[in-house]
Amino acid sequence: MPIHEIIDAVQFIQGRSGLSMSDLFPAYTYRKLCKIISQIKKGNKMKKFLVVLTLAMLPSSAFAIIGFGIQAGQDMAKLDALSHTEGEGLTAVTVNSFEMEANPVNFGGYAFVDLFGFALEAEGDIAAGAYQFEFENVLSTLGPVDFGWARVSYAVTMKKNIMDLSIPFLAKTALNAGAGFGGHVSTPRASVDMVKELLGDDLTNVDALNEGLEDKLGDYLVDNMIEASGLHVQAGLRFKVLVLDTHLNLRYNIAENVYDGSAGFAQVMFKMGIAF
Repeated sequence: MPIHEIIDAVQFIQGRSGLSMSDLFPAYTYRKLCKIISQIKKGNKMKKFLVVLTLAMLPSSAFAIIGFGIQAGQDMAKLDALSHTEGEGLTAVTVNSFEMEANPVNFGGYAFVDLFGFALEAEGDIAAGAYQFEFENVLSTLGPVDFGWARVSYAVTMKKNIMDLSIPFLAKTALNAGAGFGGHVSTPRASVDMVKELLGDDLTNVDALNEGLEDKLGDYLVDNMIEASGLHVQAGLRFKVLVLDTHLNLRYNIAENVYDGSAGFAQVMFKMGIAF
């Protein structure tokens, strides 16, 4: 019979008879039982302490501990108008890039793990936008030509919920803030150097129908990618939409020349995924 059942039986007999345990057992047995009961009580207290400690160490959040999903958004920057001229007089050639009509949109994915109240998040996204450029020399003008710009980025962010909010129709809403680092690769914009790569060094007599332009353009964009890296800071809302874990973030990336001559750029991201 387990020892705890023996003790329960002894305590039952003690209660019914009105006798103390010292009256029921010899002195030696009495001391042994008292020692066992004391150890059991201490063991129960230790179990309770461990349970409380474990609960205290769990993330203090109403949200899940791990999750992943997709994201979409928009960069809050775009390429401005830019003109570049090379040469003088009859040999002068100019490439005029026009301002983007719309801000680039981005799409990607993310995953996170909650570490004792701090969420460590990794993500990747691709942004794309469109603009036009034209090429001029003393003899003719080529364009406007539709052209594209793209950015590929990754980021690692540590963030924390700093305030719970109550928003109608949304459950478990929290305001969070964070910081991290990331890397960016973007395509170069149209320039005289690009036109020379595509059409040759003699830009006073160009053939816009030259074969192999697409392959040459692809090689030029790959060889002249603009790489940048740096820190970022962000703030956002996290909330539940039905069973989906949802985030709305505003981030500022400190990274030079992702957009011409800029020290950084902001972006808005809407994330939706599954969390456990």
